[in-house]
Amino acid sequence: MSEQHGFMKALKCRECGREYPLNATHVCEFDFGPLEVAYDYDRIKKSLTKSAIESRPKTMWRYR
Repeated sequence: MSEQHGFMKALKCRECGREYPLNATHVCEFDFGPLEVAYDYDRIKKSLTKSAIESRPKTMWRYR
């Protein structure tokens, strides 16, 4: 996975669940359902810990 996409792993159709690569696609080609970002939650869990968030400045950017 490229660092450009961070924790995003695919685009997923809300209607049928088919997954697509991360590119400029907006709807599912099978049922025209909207596509949402599917995140890699295991990767997020490994790199974003409670202590990492607590160590950040107490501003609105703390949770980015």
